[in-house]
Amino acid sequence: MIESKKVKLLGCLIGILTISCHTDDNGAVPLPSNMVDIGDYQLFTETLGAGSRTLVFESGLGDNYESWYQLLGLSEANQVLAYNRAGYVPSESTANARGIVQLAEDLHRVILSKSKNDRVVLIGHSLGGAVIRYYAVQHPEKVAGLLFVDPSHEDFEVVTQEQEDAMVEYFTGEGRPEIANEAAQVIENFEILKALPPLPDVPTIVLTSTRDRDGENEERWINAHATLGDNLNNFTHVTTENSGHYIQVEEPQLVVDALANLLE
Repeated sequence: MIESKKVKLLGCLIGILTISCHTDDNGAVPLPSNMVDIGDYQLFTETLGAGSRTLVFESGLGDNYESWYQLLGLSEANQVLAYNRAGYVPSESTANARGIVQLAEDLHRVILSKSKNDRVVLIGHSLGGAVIRYYAVQHPEKVAGLLFVDPSHEDFEVVTQEQEDAMVEYFTGEGRPEIANEAAQVIENFEILKALPPLPDVPTIVLTSTRDRDGENEERWINAHATLGDNLNNFTHVTTENSGHYIQVEEPQLVVDALANLLE
């Protein structure tokens, strides 16, 4: 059967962004102590453990904090902080633009409210990698280290307005406005990333999945991620063929080992 043009465009865009959307129906109970007031809305947070280091997890497009569930055991020796962005229940919705500038501001409010330490280690997957990258440039004084898990990157991903519109229409039709609102900022996000200066000089590790890429796409993906190390004195780039885009789910030990190296 021949696919419609719209379906082809949407499929192409999903492939470009390498995202997968998980359900937010996690049954979490939003106790008052879990909520962070952002002003017009509140965000649900999960804070575990204590210690002299705080690990903060930023999820990808369409994912709630549970995409990191295999890593929450790190709370035995550290404070672990994960949260749901606006619209990902039980976080409240908002009408403001959901680009990386606002997402990073929300992240800052969460860190100020919940972190027990002055500086944090940021871990970001996919879109979350773009968020922590922007955050680190804006708030270098708050960042002790960075771990990027197959992050989105402007040197690889090219999105047209037609593709972005198709993405927004699809998720709106699926009843997922929180994803649609973030997808509506994809082009703007990449323009912002292109203009960003290099990361602050803190220990940084990038994990890159090559399993579902081959040939020129694999080389471009690796090279794009390698540029995150520009001007850094402590940078490590690890590639893996053993897991797909969700390295933290399929190969969690690789993420744990990377964090151990950062925390040294």
